[in-house]
Amino acid sequence: MKKFLLLILALFTMTASAFAADSEPRFDNMRTALIVSTTQRGAEAQYMLKRLREPFRIPYWDRVEAQEQLTPDDITIDTMRALSDKYNADVVVVPVVQTWYWRQYQFFFRFDGEIVTDCAYYLSVYAYDRQQDTLKSYSSRGRERESASILNNPYEILGKAMDEVLAKLPYKRIPTDIEAVRGSISKLDVKTTEGGAKIITNELPIPVTQ
Repeated sequence: MKKFLLLILALFTMTASAFAADSEPRFDNMRTALIVSTTQRGAEAQYMLKRLREPFRIPYWDRVEAQEQLTPDDITIDTMRALSDKYNADVVVVPVVQTWYWRQYQFFFRFDGEIVTDCAYYLSVYAYDRQQDTLKSYSSRGRERESASILNNPYEILGKAMDEVLAKLPYKRIPTDIEAVRGSISKLDVKTTEGGAKIITNELPIPVTQ
């Protein structure tokens, strides 16, 4: 009896999981963006990865996290093309910390004992576009030296740098080709397949272009 109940419970769990996966909404104009992390382990690398996820959200993007990790030297058009083919991704993006230097020190020869922050940064995002078969990089770099009373948070610099990188990146929260015509889209319709999956559609077919 106990084995029978366990079997029924297992079947119920499998059925519920399949139903949940099948009922997840999908959009017929959605593009797939593959986010690839690197072997870099610093807090600045993790911050870049977190910020890079921001533009790629539903309903226009299906964001996928790659299982692979790349070293900066691995980022070639052949590698990115292979990842695009493997995950069927329209866009493949990888954040790379080229340079990150943050140091605070005190001038002992000054009477006020001022603490100074010295920072240098060079952050890049590499993006492969499957339609154009191109690999491009978008970067922000600079150097800051200021009193620690003014500059005391490294995430201020990282945030400013990533704002600049994301502004250069051509893949937006609402893709530019959709944004240009979204005023003419009258409504979104929901269709349900025979398997119960919900597909949200609109009347205007949109090409995958940037």
